[in-house]
Amino acid sequence: MSTLAPGPAPVDAPRPPVSVVVPRNLDEALALLASDGTAVLGGGVGHTLARHHRTPVPGTLVSVTGLPGLSSIRQDDDRIVIGAGTTLASCAASDALTRAWPVVAEACGVVATGRIRRLVTIGGNIAARDDTHDPPVALTAVGATLRVRGANGTRTLAVDGLAGRDGLRPGELIESVVLPPRGPEHGRTGSAYRKFLARGVWEYACVHVAATVTLAGDGSAARLTLAVGSVEGGPVAVGLSPLLGRPVDTGLIDEAAHTAAAETRPYDDVKGSAAYKTHMIEEFSRRALTEAAHRARNTEHRQEEDR
Repeated sequence: MSTLAPGPAPVDAPRPPVSVVVPRNLDEALALLASDGTAVLGGGVGHTLARHHRTPVPGTLVSVTGLPGLSSIRQDDDRIVIGAGTTLASCAASDALTRAWPVVAEACGVVATGRIRRLVTIGGNIAARDDTHDPPVALTAVGATLRVRGANGTRTLAVDGLAGRDGLRPGELIESVVLPPRGPEHGRTGSAYRKFLARGVWEYACVHVAATVTLAGDGSAARLTLAVGSVEGGPVAVGLSPLLGRPVDTGLIDEAAHTAAAETRPYDDVKGSAAYKTHMIEEFSRRALTEAAHRARNTEHRQEEDR
C-alpha cells in the first residue's frame, strides 16, 4: 500500500530539526550514509511529504543531487543505464528510452504533475517501495535491474525484489537502473503502460499495468510480460510462460489478462474495493497487452522506413 498512509499528527507537534549534507562525490556520500540516522536526499519530495504528515524522518539527509554520473541516461552496449539521480521528467523526455522501452518513458511521464516530475528522481521513486508508484511497475515489466552501491561494494537487485529480504541495506543507495536489450528479435518488441485513476485527476493509481510483447519470426509470442501495481507486494510480475509460442491474438491476450487478475491481490481503499480493482486489472492488462502487441508489429516497419 501507499507509504503515505499514516495520517498527520496534531498540528502543534514540533518538527524535529533536519540537517542536509552535500558530499563532493559518491564515495563521500556512502561514507556519510554509513552513520546511523542518515538517509539519501534526491528530489526531496518524499521527505517533504513525510514532514508534512509528521512521520519520523532521519536527522541527517545526504544530498546526492548533482553527483557525477547520477543524473544521466546513457547507452552501454545494447543496454540503457539511467543514473538514479535522473528526474522523472528527464526520463519521460528521453529519446533513447522512448525508442527502446516506451513503457518506461510513459510511466515516468504520468507521475503526479510536471512540477513534481522535475523534482522526483527515478532512484528515489523506486527506493520509496510504494506499490502505487508508476516507474517500478514499468521497470519490472522490462526486467530492469538496480545497481546498488554501499560501503562493501556493488551488487545487483531486481526492481520487484527491492522490498524483500535482499532489498536495500543500511548505508546503501541505488546508483543506477539498467534496462536490458529489448529481446532476441530487437525490432519485434513493443511495450505499453496503462494507468487507471478512479477520479480522473492527479492521485495515486487505482490500477496500473505495464506490458511487453516480443514476437518471433512467425508472429507467435517469444516473450510476454505483465507487471501490476497498486496490489499487495507490488509491483507483481505475472507468470505468462505457458502462453509462449502461441499466436498473439485476442484469445491469448484475454488469457493473459485473466491470469493477471487471478495472480494479484488488490486491496480495499478509497479508490475502490478489491473486487472492483480485480476487474480493472483484467481490463487494463488487456489494454496494455493489446497496445504492446500493436507496437511490436509496427516497430519493424518504422525501422525500415528510417533506413
